[in-house]
Amino acid sequence: MATAAGSGMEALSSSPAAEQAAGAAPLDTSYKGPAMTVQTYRGVPTLFVDGKPEVGRAYYSGRSAEAPIKAFGEAGVKFVSFMYTGMRGVRGSQTHAWASRDVFDFSGFDDSVNTILKANPAARIFPRVDLNAPNWWLDENPGEVMVYWDGTTLKPLRGGRAALIPAWSSKKWREDTALYLRKLIEHVATQPYAPHLVGYHLSSGGTQEWYYATNWRWFFFGVNEDLLDYSKHQTEAFRAYLRAKYGSVDGLRAAWRNNTVTFETAEIAPKAAKMKPDWGVFFDPAKSQQVYDSFDLESDVVADTIAYFCKVVKDATGGKAMTGAFYGYVTGAPDKGYLSTHKLLQSPYIDFLCAPSDYDFREPGAGLSAYRTVARSVQLHQKLWWDENDYYTYLTPASSYVEGWTGPRDYASTETSQIRQLCNQIANASPAWWFDWGSFGSPEVIELIGKLNAIAERSLHADRGSVAEIAAVVDEKSLHWLEIGWSLYRPLIQEQRMPMGRIGAPVDWILMDDLDEAPAYKMYVFLSAFRVTEPQMKSIERLYSRGAKAVVWVYAPGILGDAIDGKNSFTATGMKLKLLFDRTSLHVEMGPAGAKSLPGVQQGRRYGTDAVAGNSTSNKIGPIMVGDDPAATTLGVLYGVGEPGLIEKTVNGAQAYFSSAPKLPDWLLRGIAAKAGVHIYNAQDDALYVNKSFLGIHTPTAGKRTIHFPAPVSVYDTYKRKTIAHAVTQVTLDLPARYSGLFFLGTEQEWSAPGG
Repeated sequence: MATAAGSGMEALSSSPAAEQAAGAAPLDTSYKGPAMTVQTYRGVPTLFVDGKPEVGRAYYSGRSAEAPIKAFGEAGVKFVSFMYTGMRGVRGSQTHAWASRDVFDFSGFDDSVNTILKANPAARIFPRVDLNAPNWWLDENPGEVMVYWDGTTLKPLRGGRAALIPAWSSKKWREDTALYLRKLIEHVATQPYAPHLVGYHLSSGGTQEWYYATNWRWFFFGVNEDLLDYSKHQTEAFRAYLRAKYGSVDGLRAAWRNNTVTFETAEIAPKAAKMKPDWGVFFDPAKSQQVYDSFDLESDVVADTIAYFCKVVKDATGGKAMTGAFYGYVTGAPDKGYLSTHKLLQSPYIDFLCAPSDYDFREPGAGLSAYRTVARSVQLHQKLWWDENDYYTYLTPASSYVEGWTGPRDYASTETSQIRQLCNQIANASPAWWFDWGSFGSPEVIELIGKLNAIAERSLHADRGSVAEIAAVVDEKSLHWLEIGWSLYRPLIQEQRMPMGRIGAPVDWILMDDLDEAPAYKMYVFLSAFRVTEPQMKSIERLYSRGAKAVVWVYAPGILGDAIDGKNSFTATGMKLKLLFDRTSLHVEMGPAGAKSLPGVQQGRRYGTDAVAGNSTSNKIGPIMVGDDPAATTLGVLYGVGEPGLIEKTVNGAQAYFSSAPKLPDWLLRGIAAKAGVHIYNAQDDALYVNKSFLGIHTPTAGKRTIHFPAPVSVYDTYKRKTIAHAVTQVTLDLPARYSGLFFLGTEQEWSAPGG
């Protein structure tokens, strides 16, 4: 198994010989499906099937019902996925596949695949295979399960039921489950349908999304009280992690400020320590390195487990089947288990990561299609981001609604939401599947699916490379220093995606650890640079020589050094900042200098934090950082504090900005971008999706929009199939409210030409 240096997780790896243990003879897993690869095509990583590029549109359902599968196939959707929970007992027609240690019954899997092929004989199938543990295995292996913070192994999970959970760090669970997975792949190879199986989507954890099962509370903006995992296996993995990280006991003791701890006695941080930050929203490196290391180990375990099973699939199929998993929710969940995304992206065994599109902004008009990940970083590592489009339609029964996320009330809202989703998918060159909540049972909806699928298929042959001149930068490891919860994460990261999508210019979301691999941008917005490492500092320094014109720092850059001291803020930003040990709602009010300096910015406008969901009181955050640099210009004041809350200074020839408040609005970002020379396509607050060949727009209000292009282009409406303009640098569109449009930046002849 490939692991990042210093992870300490090598102890959980096992050789192929060991994986063949558990009483099994070597398996004949001859793969008969097409060769599935990820290659660069038209500027971006693209799915290839037997050497031919594919856009990767799919239908997914937890049930294998013939009618919708047939309808999607007739609409041109080539891929089908379905839920296979054979390890957890009966679900629909699926039997308990792993009946006992040496008895496997995959007849339920066969039934599902045969139902799919009866409905769509040409289907390319990649099942979502749940990797949990059958009850008999849990009974036989009581020492291989996850343990809660209080030493118990059973607590109510989502839905109220209590269940044992296999420990992801258990070597025995991994090896036994790998045997089950290989047995499934071997069985598939013996079936007539084998050529139709193209890959395996591997799932586990809460809602099959690879989070520790009790962490589901973040769905409701709540805080998990039942912390996992404190098993002996997780503790052993933690100690291996510490050995790899610190090298010596002296190094460990110095980091932990503990003169008695050893690699043999080190324990995962207790619940009380994890639940109580040292000051405000932060854990203090001078006091809580043990907490940070515990969070980091937990995320490494998830990433390593996913990579382990992806390797099983690759080994069993000669590297030809595609495989991937839910992971990488860096911008869409305050779950620390997802914060080893950079590490997982380096695995050679994984082809795609995926997640449901974010639920926060789904309403038509005021909403935005947003991913929960750093999508450009996924591409930089030659991986695919496979979007789960689980938007409801007007046909979705209310009984299927999850956590109160309501859907469109009519066909028009369904249509505009689905076109908006396609805009995002094409802008990011993302494969996608439609998740069926019972949403597609009408001819007009299937006709819509056919239209959208045809556009996606055509888009494959255009250059879908990024034209972003703005990068939103997230340091995932800095987020381990944050409290468990939403108070800062929500306005700093999650809610920042909405204004980023409405600047009027495209934005690439990347990890800070990918700065050197990413293309050069004119404008960088650093959202979570709390503790900047030495390699990251060097990457930041190189941005200026690579053409950066504007560098924006948000909330508390460099606040964490050897302690919560702010001493690294100047080194990171080039601006002198002051640390205030206080708590307040963070709102910046623009002053006259801000209005004068930044195009389109008005004096007196405010921005910043709101109340946290479920909390009617003001969201008070601390500590606070403010401007304290005589060489900087104060553009805005931190409201109620009276200190510089938005400052500007020339640093290394670029304009550097610092904002005390998170959740920078689109009008402020647009002003900074315009001053930096970023091309603004649309100066109104519409959702915008742009790459080299496409421009998508979604409007909250009706009215005329003037779209500006950096060079002459023709504009073709892909949905209405009509030419808008020829060889223009701007076009004015009179658009209704809640409208979605996707435009090809070329001629109708270019759009229609075979092969693009």
